[in-house]
Amino acid sequence: MTNIHRSIDSQGGDPLARLDAMGVHYGKRQILRDVTLSVQRGEFTAIIGPNGAGKSTLLGLFNGMTPHSAGQAFFKGRPVQGRGVHAARLEIAHVFQAADFDHKMPISVLESVLGGMYGKLGLFHRPGEHERQIACESLATVGLLHLADRPIGQLSGGECQRVALARALAQQPALLLLDEPTASLDWQAQRAILDSISALRRCGEMAIIMVTHDLNAVFALADTVIMMREGRIFWQGPAPEAKDEALLSELFSVNISLLTGNGRTAALF
Repeated sequence: MTNIHRSIDSQGGDPLARLDAMGVHYGKRQILRDVTLSVQRGEFTAIIGPNGAGKSTLLGLFNGMTPHSAGQAFFKGRPVQGRGVHAARLEIAHVFQAADFDHKMPISVLESVLGGMYGKLGLFHRPGEHERQIACESLATVGLLHLADRPIGQLSGGECQRVALARALAQQPALLLLDEPTASLDWQAQRAILDSISALRRCGEMAIIMVTHDLNAVFALADTVIMMREGRIFWQGPAPEAKDEALLSELFSVNISLLTGNGRTAALF
């Protein structure tokens, strides 16, 4: 395998988050090795690669959800370990592949989004009018404010995923982790999710890291691309430089063609 590794750690300013020579083992099996990268404030980073490359495992290193065997994660210059894990999780929101809501829960969409704010409020504090306003703004961002009073059990899969996204936004995170947010959704739901994610790029200095198989979304949204293969960073660099047929074909072990028109680039397998 050709290892094309282009560092982007030389960008100006201290990084918001950084992984330094990290490794992950599950038993005797090594899942990730020598992973080093950084994420700047306001940056949109896409992580791509074939199944089993370690993308979701890598994502969990940023907030301490993935136990590591080597190296260190840093958030705002502080190690993500010990008390640093809790501090990081207060500012890092994580949206998983499929929003798992109990459809029998007698709560509304708005109440579900408000639930994402309890980590910062503390155990003995309840959301007030200020928190309700933030929750409504988050629902508006994902296009679901009109469903605020609807029972969560009456939503479609795509709507549930957008509620999960709004719940994460309500935490007002400095870093948002998205793990294949459009997986298992129909094309209309995928489009709605991607439109919502596109709107997030205008949310101040919040950084976004998204694991995805949707190369077209990568080309449309990302500032930086990280390519994973066999537990290693295969390549990382500016998104425009990732639009390389030979590079992508080698990454996925399949011929990939790129078509450009009307300011857009599409990948064909």
